[in-house]
Amino acid sequence: MAGPPDDPPEGPLYVYGIVRRGFRPRPGLTGVGDAAVFAVPEGPLAALASATGSASEPPGAGGPPGEPAVGDASLQATADAHRRVVDAAAAAVCVLPTRLGTVHRDVQEVRRTLAARTDLYRRLLARLDGRLEWGVKAYAQDEEAVPVGAGPVADCAGEPTDGLARAAHHTLADVAECSCVYSPQDACPAGAPPGAAAACATSAYWTSPIARAPYPHGRNLLDSAYLVPREAAGAFAETVGGLAARSPALRIELTGPWAPYSFTEPGRLPGFSG
Repeated sequence: MAGPPDDPPEGPLYVYGIVRRGFRPRPGLTGVGDAAVFAVPEGPLAALASATGSASEPPGAGGPPGEPAVGDASLQATADAHRRVVDAAAAAVCVLPTRLGTVHRDVQEVRRTLAARTDLYRRLLARLDGRLEWGVKAYAQDEEAVPVGAGPVADCAGEPTDGLARAAHHTLADVAECSCVYSPQDACPAGAPPGAAAACATSAYWTSPIARAPYPHGRNLLDSAYLVPREAAGAFAETVGGLAARSPALRIELTGPWAPYSFTEPGRLPGFSG
């Protein structure tokens, strides 16, 4: 395992996630702008970070530290680099992914942030240890099977409004430890103007941090994430397969496992205070 550089780079740092102190990124791991990834330790924690890259400033570098990136031509490349670093860490340890485009002014600011939030981050790491995120999306195979007037949105309770999608979500939520429902996004309509596909890809990414590409054609009825203990992954996947077999009106897609992107906010973890 590679240790941090003797002299951390000066200037802005892109931060990918928070881990327990002692973890070191694997040799050769690079992030945004192909910059080397290293750990910034502070107390019992460490942040996975890199220089912002020599080619150009990453999205968010010009804005307030810690704020997510905005739409940019390099968004997809930044997203891929962010996910690559988080996935590499999640293969070995529990990691709290930061939001896409999280940039701090320098290494001292990274350490101040870790110090100020030590208790919260420690409790989140303990709560999420041994758990992974799975994503499930459902699309209408047969529009006639979808109730008239049922829009592809989530209601205030965080559940899909369509009856078929709601039933599928409830079944999966019973197997998972907890869940998070996003507002589904439909595919770009046929005949959309040039550049619309890229806009849809951006929208998909922001709606669900684990999305990789524009939604396929079809009415999206469910875009949800489920927190599942590692040992229950097989049972969860079997449940998804059973739903797909019993629901010919829906096309159900399963992605994962991922780091717990959707569950690093305390409000999304039942029973988690603060």
